[in-house]
Amino acid sequence: MFLAFYVYLLLLLVMVYFGYQYSKTNKNAYAYIVIGVFTFVIGLRYGVGDDYMAYMNYYFKPELFPKMEWGYTYINKIFRELDFHYCTIFLLGAFLEIYFFTRAFKNFKFILPLAYLFLFTTLELFIWDNTVRQSLAFCVFLCSIQYVQEKKLIPFVILILIGAAFHKTAYPLLAFYFVLRFHAKDDRWFQYMMLLGTFAAGAVLKVFLLTYMTKIALMVGIGGSAGNAEFLQSVDWSNGKNSLGLATLIWLAIDMFCVWLYPALKKKYKEVGFEKYYFLYFCGILMQNCVGGTYLDRVNMYFLPFRIVIYSFCVYEMAKKRNVFYKIPIMMFCGLTFALFLWAISKKAGTCAPYEFVELGFFPDIFD
Repeated sequence: MFLAFYVYLLLLLVMVYFGYQYSKTNKNAYAYIVIGVFTFVIGLRYGVGDDYMAYMNYYFKPELFPKMEWGYTYINKIFRELDFHYCTIFLLGAFLEIYFFTRAFKNFKFILPLAYLFLFTTLELFIWDNTVRQSLAFCVFLCSIQYVQEKKLIPFVILILIGAAFHKTAYPLLAFYFVLRFHAKDDRWFQYMMLLGTFAAGAVLKVFLLTYMTKIALMVGIGGSAGNAEFLQSVDWSNGKNSLGLATLIWLAIDMFCVWLYPALKKKYKEVGFEKYYFLYFCGILMQNCVGGTYLDRVNMYFLPFRIVIYSFCVYEMAKKRNVFYKIPIMMFCGLTFALFLWAISKKAGTCAPYEFVELGFFPDIFD
C-alpha cells in the first residue's frame, strides 16, 4: 500500500512540475519528460486495474476474445510475432493516452499543470488503469475538439477513427462535430435546476437501472458476457464515489461552483472553444447524477472526464485574482479533490493499489 502512495504522489509531482515548465517556456523537452515518465511508470505496472489480467490474457490467447477492435487486434498480433514482452501493450497504451491528452491542451497549455493535477484527483487515472482501450479513445476525442473549434472536419474524423480502432464505442462521437455547433444556455439558474433535478431523480433512476441491469445491458449490446444481475450489481464502476455520501456532495458543490463561473469563462476563452468543452462536461455531470455507479458509466466515460478541463480553467482563473478572498475557494477546490484522491488509494479504488511493477529480467527488484 505504501508503494502505491509513493508512486502516484511522485508521478503527480513530476508531471505537474514539468507541465508547469512546459507551459511557461514552451520547450517540448519538458512535455517529452512528462510523456516518458508517465509511459514507463503506468506502462510497467503489474496487476494494477481490474482489467489488467484480461488484457494480459488477450495478448497470449487472442482466440478467447474474437470481437476485439481491428486496431488493437493487429497491434497485439504484431507484438506477438516480434516476440515482445506483453507489457509493451501497456506501455503503448500509456504512451498514447498521455500523448493525446497532452496534445489536447496545445492551444491553452497554460492550464496543463492543473490538468495533470485533476487527472489524478478526479480519479480519472484509476479509470485509465482499467479501461485502457476506451480511455485511449477518450483522450483522442479530447484532442479532437480543437478541430471542431477550428472547423477542420478531416483531422477530426481521422482522430475519431483512430479512437474507434481501439474501442468501437468511439464511432458515434463523429456526430459531435455537428452537435457541438449548438450553444449551451448561459442562464446559471437554469443549469442549477438541471443539476439539482438530475441529482434528486438519479437516486430513483439508479435503483431502477441496478434492478434491471442485465436486461438493459443486453438491450444496448454491452452485457453479453455479464451472466446475471447479481454480477453486474457487484461491479463498482464508479469506485464508490456515487453513493449519497460526503464524496458525492463534494463533487456536487464543486460542479455548482463551476456553473457559477461559466458565463465569465465562456466570454474570456471563447477563442479556444471553452463553450464546447463545457457542453460536454455539463452533459457528463448530468449523466453522472442520473446513472453514475451503474453499467451505463461506460457511456459517460466520454463526457465526465471533461471536468478535468473545466476544473483547470476555473482554478487558473481564480488563481489570477489578487484578493486573498479568492484563494480560499482554490484551496478548498484542490484540497477536497486531493483528499478524495488519497482516500481512493487507501480504498484500493479500481484496484489501483497495491502497486507493483512488472518483473523484467533487466530490472532489479528493489522493493523486496
